[in-house]
Amino acid sequence: MSTKLDTAQLRQLDQAHYLHPFTNLQTYSQHGGRIISRAEHVYIYDSDDNKLLDGMSGLWCCNLGYSQTSIKDAITAQLQELPFYNSFFQCANQPAVELARALVEVTPAQFNHVFFTNSGSEANDTNLRLVQRYYNLLGKPEKNLIISRRNAYHGSTIASASLGGMSAMHQQTRGLDYIHHISQPYWFGEGADEDPQDFGIRVARELEQKIDELGEARVAAFIAEPVQGAGGVIIPPDSYWPEIRRICQQRDILLIMDEVICGFGRTGNWFGCQTYGLEPDLMTFAKAVTNGYQPLGGVMVGDKVADVLLSHDGEFAHGLTYSGHPAACAAGLATLKLLRKKTSWKPPPASSPRISRSACNRCATTVSWARCAASACSAPWNWCATNTHASVSRQTLRGLCIAATRPMPPA
Repeated sequence: MSTKLDTAQLRQLDQAHYLHPFTNLQTYSQHGGRIISRAEHVYIYDSDDNKLLDGMSGLWCCNLGYSQTSIKDAITAQLQELPFYNSFFQCANQPAVELARALVEVTPAQFNHVFFTNSGSEANDTNLRLVQRYYNLLGKPEKNLIISRRNAYHGSTIASASLGGMSAMHQQTRGLDYIHHISQPYWFGEGADEDPQDFGIRVARELEQKIDELGEARVAAFIAEPVQGAGGVIIPPDSYWPEIRRICQQRDILLIMDEVICGFGRTGNWFGCQTYGLEPDLMTFAKAVTNGYQPLGGVMVGDKVADVLLSHDGEFAHGLTYSGHPAACAAGLATLKLLRKKTSWKPPPASSPRISRSACNRCATTVSWARCAASACSAPWNWCATNTHASVSRQTLRGLCIAATRPMPPA
């Protein structure tokens, strides 16, 4: 930085020129906000040197905290060698190539390809392009409708905001008319006296009802976060995701998991889809992939989709100037190296037996996310996450809470 400005000067310039995201612009121009000047470990400091615990982890980005020197060094070294080149015109760079491989190693087995973007919003835009290209190549251009959930958040571009289900965003712009919404699995706020597992199944089956309403031959994909983040850290009942998985598989609907918040450890596994025993066809990532130190996002493309894209001639007419930016990818490589070093997470299998199968603790009958069939057992459901017949236990809530900041020690 050049001349050091004091708080009053910074706030004056901020109010005069800087339009902030998701902000009442009139109020901010009159009253301003806080200027953040530095950070270390899990703390941020404002321009008056007040020390604050960063409970937001940046914006669900800095899973490893602010003092990871190896990530900063990797960015600096890359800027000295190749600060930028594009990935168009049959070109690549070493950090992008290496990060693509590194991501394949830590994501579920069906993912062997990645498309890089700069954010989760752009990645979800890319999902729409990939889905439509996939079905066009299969000779099913009419299969182009997407189903999402009310109160979901999938980004803030026109396409990603349309995928989201937040009313305030829809009221301020005209969205895409081929995206439809069903209820969110918010038992705590919307389930009233209904049993949480019955609620989870009922809400999940809204997907099936919506497919029937729109026509199975026209519905292409369902998109959701494993745990809704911006919508309120909404943890679905244990019965919800197995039913969604069944519906997508039986109805030939692509499953898109938005892992922008849940990814890279926030549910106790590399990705939230592992925690819930899901096998998505497309998976969105961003935020923590670089520990928030550089803007980077992308889509992990499952073999089912990638095989079709790669087996047909013709250009995929989509791209972004900064896709695979070398400095951002260097940050991603350094971040993944730290995560692999400092955590006990194992590279995931194609499916998650721990979640999808276990024994009923009341009668010891092994079940697979289904009602226990043993005549002597009165328990309606097997809870794989905790192996108890309670509803969502405190242990589950602690394990899945993505609001908590759990940074690793500095390198």
